[in-house]
Amino acid sequence: MERRRLLITGCGRSGTLYATEIWRALGLDIRHERPVPPNGMMGADGMASWFMAADDPEPPSGPSALDYAFGVVVHQVRHPLKVIASMAQFIIRDGKRAPGYIERNVPETKLSSDEQNYLDHKHQLILKASRYWYHWNILAEAKADAIVKIEDLNLQLPHLCDLVGIDYQAGVLEGIPEDINARHLHIQDEPWVVDWGEIKSLDTKLYENIRDLAASYGYEE
Repeated sequence: MERRRLLITGCGRSGTLYATEIWRALGLDIRHERPVPPNGMMGADGMASWFMAADDPEPPSGPSALDYAFGVVVHQVRHPLKVIASMAQFIIRDGKRAPGYIERNVPETKLSSDEQNYLDHKHQLILKASRYWYHWNILAEAKADAIVKIEDLNLQLPHLCDLVGIDYQAGVLEGIPEDINARHLHIQDEPWVVDWGEIKSLDTKLYENIRDLAASYGYEE
């Protein structure tokens, strides 16, 4: 098993590509799971990959978590309503390989026959994405040394640099667009909006679990 300095993981649509650019600006060779050079492979210092929250030998792109050990694992989170809406519309609806990868590693995301029969397609996607957010974060949390909200990354970056063992550089976030992501390359539709009432109407217990886990990460609304 090869060893690297840093892994950033968590749910897809939680800002891992943005984080990749930040750590690169800090001087680390961190690659992203997106299969576009120089990404799609392990960097000399590590990786940012939501796929690597799961210990699966065949991720859709990038290396398997089974082949590497990391000095520090950062679990990056983003507000659940943002992630759920984006996952439902982009990754789960239009993805080719990721939905199967998700179901293989968190079978709790699968719909029952009743849910498939009685929910319209959009709400099926939202329900699956909601289950994904909850269970995938549990996977990431189990291997994490630190949990960071992407919304607070600028505040937590000095501590994370200490944890990783590199110097923090003030102003490193300047010039890195906060909206950097690959979504616009794949889907041009207006972003979906999901609210708490919608999730609660689909699965009350899941809604409660998501709210509790989100609160533990510091999300109160």
